Amino acid sequence: MPRTGKPNEPEEPLLFDLPLSPGGADDELEEEPPLRRKRTARDASRSGPVPVPMLEPAFDSEEEEAVAATPGHEFASRGSRIAAGLADLVVHAAVGVMALFGCRGLGVRPDLSTAPAFAIFLLAFSFLYVVLPLAFWGHTPGMAWAGITSRNRDGEPLSFDQTARRWLGAVLTLALVGLPLLLAIGGRTLTDWVSGSATYPVEEEG
Repeated sequence: MPRTGKPNEPEEPLLFDLPLSPGGADDELEEEPPLRRKRTARDASRSGPVPVPMLEPAFDSEEEEAVAATPGHEFASRGSRIAAGLADLVVHAAVGVMALFGCRGLGVRPDLSTAPAFAIFLLAFSFLYVVLPLAFWGHTPGMAWAGITSRNRDGEPLSFDQTARRWLGAVLTLALVGLPLLLAIGGRTLTDWVSGSATYPVEEEG
């Protein structure tokens, strides 16, 4: 609706022209905080390189950590292997003698007909005697007496499959009258090659 009045007089504001807030139009919009400017490559070059904290060296993978934990770099000597084998053989012989005396005590006279059962008994005892100590402690009683232990090439304990294969290799070595033990190739015997393991000397603590 057009306003009327003298041309030199200022126009009076209408009702809808008045500001809604008492502070005026300048106070309606608050001043926004300045935006943070992203740091560019030019700013980085001016301020210099950013210091990088020094970190302690760590292993990149579990395989490198396992290789570092390998129990020794030298294989067990031939003399310690022979001593461990003879000690374990003495234990087997003692168990066999005790079994024979036990048969006599029960009134059973051993002869050729009982030889297969006696051999199965000795094989079963030998299997448990070798497999269980190797799986849990890494050595048989004879190996512990000789100061040697068996581990994977990466230093990990043997699995039950590997201990069973070591027992099979020991049986083959005994059947061949210890010849594979004397002809160890690269510091590893037939038992080590069959089981995929290695025999190391026990490291003395302190």
